[in-house]
Amino acid sequence: MEKRVLIFTNHFYPEYFKINDVVDWFCSENINTSVVTSNPNYPKGKIFKGFSIFGSKKTYQIATVYRLPIIPRGGGNKLTLSLNYLSYFISLFLFTIWLIIIHKKYDTLLIHHTSPPLLFLPALIYKKVKGAKVILWDLDMWPHTLSSVGIIKSKGLINFLEGLFKWFYKQFDHILLGSESFKEFAQKRVNLKKTLYFPNWADLVFESQKPIKRIFDPTKKVIISYTGNIGQAQDLESLVKAVKLSKNNNYEIRLIGDGRAKESLKRIVLAEGLNDQIKFYDSVDSQSLLDFYMESDFLYLSLNNSPLFSKTVPAKFQTYLASGVPIIGLISGETNFLIKENNLGFTTNAGDSIALAKIFDSLSNIDDPQYQKMKSNCKDLYQSRFSSSLRKQELLSLL
Repeated sequence: MEKRVLIFTNHFYPEYFKINDVVDWFCSENINTSVVTSNPNYPKGKIFKGFSIFGSKKTYQIATVYRLPIIPRGGGNKLTLSLNYLSYFISLFLFTIWLIIIHKKYDTLLIHHTSPPLLFLPALIYKKVKGAKVILWDLDMWPHTLSSVGIIKSKGLINFLEGLFKWFYKQFDHILLGSESFKEFAQKRVNLKKTLYFPNWADLVFESQKPIKRIFDPTKKVIISYTGNIGQAQDLESLVKAVKLSKNNNYEIRLIGDGRAKESLKRIVLAEGLNDQIKFYDSVDSQSLLDFYMESDFLYLSLNNSPLFSKTVPAKFQTYLASGVPIIGLISGETNFLIKENNLGFTTNAGDSIALAKIFDSLSNIDDPQYQKMKSNCKDLYQSRFSSSLRKQELLSLL
């Protein structure tokens, strides 16, 4: 009997999210797959060239992709983001009613949750009427994310929203969690038997990359690269403070990516006179990103000092591991533990610029055998715990 899968997601190709890989997996297994998403407009806030503002129906491999009309994110301020989320919810709600009335039943509905939980209600309406299995892939632990970045400060409102999420969780058949530590929140909402630890994986271009023999020479300038979003959550201001405090200047920081905090961070770097040591680059595609990685001695990651982010493993962590380049982290909790426990590089707690400066100062003391061991540990951990083949089989087993 043919399997039919329906996916609700705010983001899809040509936007860069892991849901693209999931659709590839389903298509490779000849699963009848439909994707309901919005017009691509992330992260620039403008609808991509070649896409109609009124929505469309197109084919991606053998999947059918429904693009719903939305108000673009614009500059990413609270008003335009709210209008973007609300417009997608209204479009999705109406489209779900159409699916219920017109379309043949889908067996499974997968919710790719990266933003406000407005996808939940249409999905649960579909489940109630059509009796489909519903899987939540929860990548954003609302409402705690809002508290962590200071958007919501009222404990009463947080408690109300937490109660709402507890009800939501009980309606889903399976819940995929991106971090082991998220189980602490999930177990207050639902029986953990419903949940599955489902961490991110790296792109194939990184997975297939064979380790490059790179001799570590601390007498040469050490290259440390950060890739990804440059926003409030990443706390890159603490990185700048650490560079300012460091007594060693024989290293270069490369920040590759975009985000709402990029321009303000550039101003801070300029004001501190660190332009020669901290350099900015625009976002690039995966192949170009790999080139940056291969030129780097270390890869840097950080999240700000909040209870939720200490339980979060950034998506770039798996990509860093797959590339086989040691890691420097300014991060607490689960990621900090993984780096130390598996000897993947060096790390200190989130926000501790003084300790990070000491890590930078210690780079001149590393010998090549120590460096090579960290490199091989990164690749080994990725293959044993985070490879895409593991995730693919887990997800297919739930259908």
